[in-house]
Amino acid sequence: MENGTMKNGSRFNLNRMSIAITLMGGFIASSHAAPSLYTSTPSFDMKDKVVSTSFFHWFATTGGQLSGPWIPLGGRPSWTGETEWWKGQIKQTMMANIDMLYVHLIPSTEQQRINLFIALNELRSEGYDVPRIAPFLDPIIAWNDKPNPNLSKVAGKDDFVGQYIRFFKQYYRVNQDAYADDYIAKFDGRVIFNSWHPQLNLDNVTMLSREDVMIRLVAEFGPDSIFSNDIYMVSTVNSSPSYKFVDEKVYQFEVHEYLEKHRYNGIKTAQIKPGYWDQNVRDPGFLLPRDGGKHYARAWKSAAKDSSLSRVYIESFNEYDEGSGIYAADPVKSPWLKPGSGNKKSDTWSSTDDPYEYLHTTAAGAAAFNDIPAHDAKILWHDFPDTMAPGETQQANVVVRNAGDASWTAAAGYQFGNKANRPKVFGASRYLLDDTKDEIPIYGGIFRGRAKTFQISLVAPSTPGSYETHWGMMQGKGKWFGEELVHTITVTTNP
Repeated sequence: MENGTMKNGSRFNLNRMSIAITLMGGFIASSHAAPSLYTSTPSFDMKDKVVSTSFFHWFATTGGQLSGPWIPLGGRPSWTGETEWWKGQIKQTMMANIDMLYVHLIPSTEQQRINLFIALNELRSEGYDVPRIAPFLDPIIAWNDKPNPNLSKVAGKDDFVGQYIRFFKQYYRVNQDAYADDYIAKFDGRVIFNSWHPQLNLDNVTMLSREDVMIRLVAEFGPDSIFSNDIYMVSTVNSSPSYKFVDEKVYQFEVHEYLEKHRYNGIKTAQIKPGYWDQNVRDPGFLLPRDGGKHYARAWKSAAKDSSLSRVYIESFNEYDEGSGIYAADPVKSPWLKPGSGNKKSDTWSSTDDPYEYLHTTAAGAAAFNDIPAHDAKILWHDFPDTMAPGETQQANVVVRNAGDASWTAAAGYQFGNKANRPKVFGASRYLLDDTKDEIPIYGGIFRGRAKTFQISLVAPSTPGSYETHWGMMQGKGKWFGEELVHTITVTTNP
C-alpha cells in the first residue's frame, strides 16, 4: 500500500495480474493489468442521509412481468435477467446516486437474483463501489398458494427467517472476497432487513421476536459473522399487527402519492414516487400520472429542502407492471396500452423525451439531499515505476474511482493530472477524459462509484535524482479534489 493506494505488489489476487514489459529502444511500454479491485466500504451510519429503492428480479426475456406501460430502452425482451443485463441495471442505479437496493425476495425467480449477485461481484472486482443490498420480504409472494407460517411456532419462525437466510447464502456463494460483508447494507453495523405488510400471509406476527431472528442467523452464519451484531428491521407504515422489533417505518407500496413522509422511532422517512399505472393488468386499476416528470422533480425538491429527513425511498426502480419504475425507458414507444386490458388512459414519460428523465432527476435530487461531496476521488491502483533512466519514456496506468455525486466528463473539464509546479516534469501534466468512451454516451459521465483508468506517459527528466510526484483529479483550472497519489521515482543511470 502507498498513501492508501494499491501498487503492483499487493495482496489483491496478484495471481490474476499479468505483467509484460517490452523494451523498444528508450521506450518501455507497460501492459500491467490491474488486479481485481475489490475494496472495503463503510457501513451506513444512523445519521447518514440514505437513498434507497425497491429492486425486483422477476425478469426474463419472455417471463416475469411483461405488461408495463413504460417500455425500457431496447425493448422489454432485452430484460433477460442474465448477469450482463443486470450490470446495466446496476449502473443505472449508480448514475442516479442511489445508495441501497431493497432486493425483492421472489422464490420463483431466484436464479435471476443469483445473476444479480454475480453482476454485483463482477462490477466490484472492476473497482465499482456498487449500492449496498438488503433483502425485501413480500409475504404475499413468498407464501403464495402455501400455508401461512405460524410465527408462534418453531417451524413458522424457521420458515420466516429461512427466506432471508437463503438470500444471504446465495449472495455469499458468488461473493467470496474479503470485502463481501461490506456490501450487505447495515446501519451502525446492524444488518438491514425489510418486510412488506407482515399482517398478510403471516400468522401470529407479534409472537416473532428479534431474538428469534438473531438465533437462527447466528446458527447459520456463525458467531463471528456480521449477523451477530443485531439486525435493523424496516417495514411498512400501515401494518397492523406488525413485528414488535421494527426499527424504521416507511411507506412502501401503500399510498398513491408523489411524496409521503413518516416519522417513527425518531427517524423521518419519505417515499418518493414518479407515478403509478397498473391499468394494463388491473381493471379498473389506478393512474397516478407522471406528466412528463414534473411531479417527481417537485417531490425531490421538497425532500432535499427538509433538513429533518433521514431517508428517501424511491418506489420503485423497476416494478414493471405497476408502472412505477425510474429505469431508462423509450419515450417514443411508450406508453404501451395492452390490447384487451381496457386501459384507455394516457400519460407522458418525459416532457423532453429523455429516456433517463427519472435517473437524472434522482441523481440531482439525491446530491442535494445527501451529505456526500460533489467532488471526490479515490485512487484504487497504479503501476508507476520506482526507477527510470534519464530521458526514458514509460507507459503507466492509474485507476481512479469517482467518489462524489457529480459525474465526470471532458466537457465539464474533469481530468487527471500531475500537480508539479513544473508541468513538464515527467511528461504531460494533464490527462483528459474521452466523452466517446467508458460508456459516457450512455450514462452521461463517470458516475459516483465508477472506476476510470488513465494511461499515463511518463518521460523522465534528464537530470538524475529522486523526484516525489503528486497526482490527482481536477476540474477546470487548478480545482484539485479527492485523494492524492504521491509516488517517488528515482532517475538513475544505473536502474
